[in-house]
Amino acid sequence: MKGKVLFTIVLSIMVGWLGALELAEIKLGVSGGYNLAQHYGNKDQAEGYKIDTGFHHGFTSGLYLELPIVEDFAFRYEFNYVTRGSEEDITISELDGEELYKPAVMNVYYHLGYMEFPMLFKYTTLKSDKLSLAINAGAAMALKTNGRYELDGVVYFPVADSFTTFPIREMSHLKEVNQFDFSLIYGGELDFQMLQRPFTLGYRFTIGWDYLNLPTYDLAEQSTVSLRNQSYALYLSTPLWHYKRQGAE
Repeated sequence: MKGKVLFTIVLSIMVGWLGALELAEIKLGVSGGYNLAQHYGNKDQAEGYKIDTGFHHGFTSGLYLELPIVEDFAFRYEFNYVTRGSEEDITISELDGEELYKPAVMNVYYHLGYMEFPMLFKYTTLKSDKLSLAINAGAAMALKTNGRYELDGVVYFPVADSFTTFPIREMSHLKEVNQFDFSLIYGGELDFQMLQRPFTLGYRFTIGWDYLNLPTYDLAEQSTVSLRNQSYALYLSTPLWHYKRQGAE
């Protein structure tokens, strides 16, 4: 809920400001790149549990609309498809209060795909004839389009002087996980020329505001865990269409 309120405030400011301005320049372009994601939140490890969090490797791609407002300051609206998720390795030495003969191991994989709508403020801090450096910050709303959860684990049970294994396999499409996700964004961009075209190399950190109720395994006392999305993106963008009003500097 707080994330939705924050997103609404940013949207109201940017739309209201645009309504009061006569735009002198508009840039419409494409962007795409690599997205490294994980989940964060309450990972307090109960007695008998050890959790190792890994990264989810994915991508981001989409369209952007950049509206320069005054010198060195612009609004940037985006429409992206982005992947998020994580990989968790869970080692369990106790189950139902009893120590296991051999620790159980669970490998959990989360994949989430979103249509994301970032709204950013962009400020150019340094510039020369060939290069310029900018920072940006804002908020985003994301609509979940697909998901996948996979668990591959094994529990060991003692039999005489040895043990037998009990494999655990689970899979779902995460249909019950939050449909919307709200997040904060900040990062930086380097504008440059290459092959007689303008390009932007950007870095972005996105941190989720809302908790996602992600499934764990059915043998656990609590079958879901509340975590948030988090990702780091490295992308390249270039304008496809550039309008500049006659007489504008």
